Amino acid sequence: MEKIDFVLPWVDATDATWQRKKRSYKDEIACYNENDHGELRYRDTQTLKYVLRSIEQNCPWYGKIVILTEGHKPSWIDSSHPKIEFVSHDEFYFYQEHLPTFNSTSIEMNLVNLENISEKFVYLNDDLIIWNSVGKERFFKDELPVDFLIHGLVPRNKLYQLLRDNSTWVKSLNNMIELINEHFSPEQLYMKGKKYLFHSSYGKIGKFRNALLLYFWKKYFLFLHWHHPQPFRKRTLKEVHSLYHMQMMECSKNRFRNENDLSQYLYRYYHLAKGDFFPFFHDDGFYLNIKSYTSLKHGLAHLEERNPNFVSIYDNYDSDEEEILAFLIQFLEKRFPNKASFEL
Repeated sequence: MEKIDFVLPWVDATDATWQRKKRSYKDEIACYNENDHGELRYRDTQTLKYVLRSIEQNCPWYGKIVILTEGHKPSWIDSSHPKIEFVSHDEFYFYQEHLPTFNSTSIEMNLVNLENISEKFVYLNDDLIIWNSVGKERFFKDELPVDFLIHGLVPRNKLYQLLRDNSTWVKSLNNMIELINEHFSPEQLYMKGKKYLFHSSYGKIGKFRNALLLYFWKKYFLFLHWHHPQPFRKRTLKEVHSLYHMQMMECSKNRFRNENDLSQYLYRYYHLAKGDFFPFFHDDGFYLNIKSYTSLKHGLAHLEERNPNFVSIYDNYDSDEEEILAFLIQFLEKRFPNKASFEL
């Protein structure tokens, strides 16, 4: 039976040694946007345990879970269990001088160097929970990653950055679009097959957006995202690395987020623009944006009504941390009460 592994990065930001190391490199921070380097970037909402339980409970077909860390291992995991593998950064980074890193996008530039993962794998963060049972076909169909290409209406240009978001995250998205436009065009994709731009699952609005892309804009400037567990193939990572090695290694150097960053979305943009995906838009995700204790309670009530396949947790609160975490963990424990096979 073909294996499909899950891969996710994780850091223990409470580790005193890690904190000292991070402070010792603070002079390398080039962009002081709060969204890039503030507390939220590293805060742990203690969701990892439930992310892992959700994989084992709702994706029983998975091969193993590969956790990428600086060397941290949660005390509640049996690291010798065959379903869990910890890989430290120094085991897969191309250049050791890029370490230590405090930048997830740097880590993602080195993913192609992971040796012991399946050809098809699912990449996710430690705030993405698989809420309901899903089959392999939700992630891969006809040997291809299930994905969608719906284009944006407004570019994330300088005016957008000035008025809405000037973080390096937005700049990284634009950096990747620029790289994609060097080698691909919407017309090339349309010639490969109408389904990639006009699949029935995109709906009228999605197809209208893509008509503008094809006939008016004629180049990419914004791919819509889903913040879900993302299916990839290793061969895609190899192709991307071969094509954009120089730019990717410049990003890999960045210990902290920087304006020349890229991210794992480069692999996604590449397989979209190349037409190396199975087109289908699944509206099955839920964004739990925790701004306060009250918003958490309302959000969880809405979550139970919606009952999606995937839940993404955003910890945007700046007060009531103890109450928020206690309520959230109680809720998740009720949803996933059974320990995973690799829990101590």
